[in-house]
Amino acid sequence: MPAGPLESDPGGFLPGDDRSAVLAGVLDGVEMGSWDRRVVGWLSGLDTSTALTIASWIARSRAAGPGR
Repeated sequence: MPAGPLESDPGGFLPGDDRSAVLAGVLDGVEMGSWDRRVVGWLSGLDTSTALTIASWIARSRAAGPGR
């Protein structure tokens, strides 16, 4: 997963289960409801580049800390 700002498509391919695992990893510790889990499942079904970009946003937001 990209660690910094993206200037282009991160490329590559991950199977759906791996995309799910990446998203689950960056969302670890976040309380999730049934709708949240449904949307994460939907996001996992998107192409790898989109899923990795979203996961990167989440990871970088969490790393920036509260209020950032």
